[in-house]
Amino acid sequence: MASQRPIALLVDDEVEFLKSLRERFELRGYDTLLAENGREAVETAKSRHIDLAVVDLKMPDMDGLACIAKIQELQPDVRTILLTAYGGDKIREATESLESVYFEKQDMGSFWDFLKRATKRLENAMAAAGLAEDGGRDEAMKIEREDRKGR
Repeated sequence: MASQRPIALLVDDEVEFLKSLRERFELRGYDTLLAENGREAVETAKSRHIDLAVVDLKMPDMDGLACIAKIQELQPDVRTILLTAYGGDKIREATESLESVYFEKQDMGSFWDFLKRATKRLENAMAAAGLAEDGGRDEAMKIEREDRKGR
């Protein structure tokens, strides 16, 4: 039987930070996929379904905004979050134009609060899809998208 846990793709070139993120996500009920750069993240998105992508801004091969855009092309229903230590209004605006969310690494408390709420919405959508005809991940994502529009 396939896992009903949400799948998070975590992308950061700082390996220790990436491992720490993985531990915290797995404690919160996510299955995780890791990528140390944008190219790996895009390749993963080509071959694996993901519910959430958390992407670092500054990476050697591709910046996080370009990475998010490519992942969204491959998986239009994916939720995305940009993490950065180099924030500012321009980065925030660019992130919002991608319908993504932005957090600074210096404020991880707000990030974890947001993730807790987002996880609850995803779980509710997945539960609702289980009650829907032919319920599954795609139906759950449709319900979750409609829930987001209603807020």
